[in-house]
Amino acid sequence: MYRVGKSAGSHTLVLIYSAGRDDKKRVGFSVGKKIGNAVVRNRVKRRLREAVTPLLPEIVPGCRLIFIARSPITEASYREIETTVRRLLSKAGLIG
Repeated sequence: MYRVGKSAGSHTLVLIYSAGRDDKKRVGFSVGKKIGNAVVRNRVKRRLREAVTPLLPEIVPGCRLIFIARSPITEASYREIETTVRRLLSKAGLIG
């Protein structure tokens, strides 16, 4: 996925995306140990899932997405994360 996919980035998140083989939408989240301890990493993953879930009906079917968190995401508010996710998806041409 990392080799064949394309990417879009911001200072808090990176989106790697590619076309899938079927019509399923697959979304993954990667939060490394540089972000913080387990509590912080899990909080970031929960916020990312919550930001992506309402956008799922708008996302093009049959794509695979990986959101990779960068360290400034720990200070970002939920609204900033939500805006960044939407901006990255539209920058990649995956939503309207």
